[in-house]
Amino acid sequence: MSGGEGNGGGANGIVNGGGAKHSDDERPAKGGGTGFLRLVSIVARRDYLRTVRRRGFIVGTLLLPLGLGLVFMISGLASAGAANGPSAAEVQLLIVNESGLTISFDPTALPNVELLGRAGADTRLASGRASEYYRIPPSYPTLPAVDLIEAPQHGPGLESSQRQASQQQLLEALLREALLTDSNLTAAERNRVIAPVQINARTTTGEPVSDAAVVASFLVPFAFTLLFVMSIFITSGYLLQSVTEEKENRVVEIVLSSVPSMPLMAGKILGLGAAGLTQVVVWLLTGLIALPLLSDKLGVVQSIHLSPGLLLLAILYFVLGYLAFGGIFAAIGAMAPGNREAQQYSGFFGFFAVIPLILTSVLLTDPTSPLVWLMALFPLTAPATMLQELSLSSPPVAMVALSLLSLTVFVLLSMVASARIFRATVLLYGVRPGLRQVVDAVLARD
Repeated sequence: MSGGEGNGGGANGIVNGGGAKHSDDERPAKGGGTGFLRLVSIVARRDYLRTVRRRGFIVGTLLLPLGLGLVFMISGLASAGAANGPSAAEVQLLIVNESGLTISFDPTALPNVELLGRAGADTRLASGRASEYYRIPPSYPTLPAVDLIEAPQHGPGLESSQRQASQQQLLEALLREALLTDSNLTAAERNRVIAPVQINARTTTGEPVSDAAVVASFLVPFAFTLLFVMSIFITSGYLLQSVTEEKENRVVEIVLSSVPSMPLMAGKILGLGAAGLTQVVVWLLTGLIALPLLSDKLGVVQSIHLSPGLLLLAILYFVLGYLAFGGIFAAIGAMAPGNREAQQYSGFFGFFAVIPLILTSVLLTDPTSPLVWLMALFPLTAPATMLQELSLSSPPVAMVALSLLSLTVFVLLSMVASARIFRATVLLYGVRPGLRQVVDAVLARD
């Protein structure tokens, strides 16, 4: 068994630590439940350590933190560069007013705005103390055209475009104020024309609602569901790779001689699932560290509030959802002739986890529709559906209870069924078991 020896430490660790052999594959080791849990912990520890020590796992785990660090570094350098240059409030605005319109402003509030004659403005450009000025011709406001006069040596660029955009925004405000002043309106009337309405959004209880809170109410459930889907595909990859590798290398023959199929399968699901969740936890911690840094730039971050009850249910759906898919993927790894076929089969079942993301619009517009109920009760779509429902709205208690019940029952049945499929098909090399053989394995028919 050269394949088994090639994976030396892990296989020998299970053989030496797994206790005596068992004639009945479904019976736990001596010591009842304690022996069963001991075997599960041995297998889980072995698969977890073997996975997290791989170079690919370490690189994949560190990609997100390193990528975010690079983004923050580039953003910091760009901010530092912007800080060295003039801000939007400090941009100089030179106006040559040749129209009959009276332009007035408070010099203390706008110290960088100057009204000049055309000769004085041309002198500023020629000396290099200004890059452009704005000439309001005599035809204004009958004709709304205003001339932008630039220095001949001044070339186009991103900095000049941003500066001129700020200048023109301020110029528009000054001209609007001047036009309203000439129309003999009072100050209060001018303010109402400039700012005709102010919307104050509130709930029925009087609490204010901000745009950031609305965006956060969508981002939170979407992020939870996306994280769940990512973890499913990550952990499924580890499960399939482990089972198919040991099957092709014949290591599983040595392992099954000391560990029954049920604790072996349960240990693999827990160990490899823990490896995948370790990766997710590292990414979550990276996000939690990045949130305070983003709060100054993204107001939506400050509007994210999660209740303890929501977090508890989210974790519960997360764990049950993983166990449901984990049992399926372990059975697929045992049935598939090779890793490529296993990936194809798992993609079909993994698609169910993505369906609630595709139908997010339905969850937003009609959260109690029959389609939402169907996705909440179907075990493979229930986790992602309820993760969104819990954050978007307050789903009926019956929906939460029934979805948890169906998901729990499915997890228990899938664990037993996948263990039986694992026992019946894992030693078939290069052979794809038929449907009847799979059904007989699930029903424990010899």
